[in-house]
Amino acid sequence: MTTRPPHHPDAPHCYLDSAVPEEIREEWYSWGAATWRRNRHLNANNLFPPDQRYSVRPPAQMCPRHRESWLAYRNMNFDPVSGNRWPGHPGSPFVPVGRDLNRVAEERRCEWDEKASAQMRLIEEIRLSGRSSQCERADHAAKA
Repeated sequence: MTTRPPHHPDAPHCYLDSAVPEEIREEWYSWGAATWRRNRHLNANNLFPPDQRYSVRPPAQMCPRHRESWLAYRNMNFDPVSGNRWPGHPGSPFVPVGRDLNRVAEERRCEWDEKASAQMRLIEEIRLSGRSSQCERADHAAKA
């Protein structure tokens, strides 16, 4: 009997001229794979890699309340018009350092991407730890 190779319909075999390892293909929608893709961009001398958080899927065990927060951070994007630093309220002025405003904007976009991704991971960690009081309140309210 022959065994079939693993099937990963959405994961490519090659990404930025690099062969995708099997363990990355298996977890293509995970943070580990997002980090691997980001590193491929950095290895290609792209100092401002595209955001990878949209390629990560929320854990299936996430409650509706935490999933909503997770998606809110995923959908929080840098505004290139205002150029505000994180968290992006009007009180954070766009004060460029240097002459290349496009580079400053790209640096700030990457800052937003990294901080939003960190918040998404924190929400996952809190939810999956089982210690979140928000989940208990949500479960208690649903039963009442």
